[in-house]
Amino acid sequence: MSRFLKTSCLLFFFALCGVAIYATHLVRQRTPVPQSRELFAVVTRQLSAFRAADYPGAYRQAAAGVQQQFSLPQFELMVRRDYTSMTEPTRVEFGAVQVAGGSALVQVFLTAPDGVTRGFLYSFTAEADGWKISGVQPLGRTPPRRLPEVRA
Repeated sequence: MSRFLKTSCLLFFFALCGVAIYATHLVRQRTPVPQSRELFAVVTRQLSAFRAADYPGAYRQAAAGVQQQFSLPQFELMVRRDYTSMTEPTRVEFGAVQVAGGSALVQVFLTAPDGVTRGFLYSFTAEADGWKISGVQPLGRTPPRRLPEVRA
């Protein structure tokens, strides 16, 4: 193979990679900004599934990355062990929503039957079939200072 042909193939490969990176960037920018209620509905569906002990239903609200990391039995065990306050809240309140491209954050405050309110920061990922929960981080027993609402 001649030097010119090798160089041409290499340049073509790099150009193709550059186009793929740019196209991915454009697709990510086109992710429609969700209405807050759309994200709230995902959380509500998952919490309703937890209340009904419908762990397969709750698992369907999880992002593909979560489903790759945890099998359904592992997911159920994690929720039962680490997130018991999510399985029977008496009150659910939503705080600030932040959206940036294909990801979002939502503050969720759950009041347990004992009256203690716990805050959680839900992270979301936009997937082909809608917004999915990619993580949940406990914020503590009392509502923290709420984040300002920002939309990107």
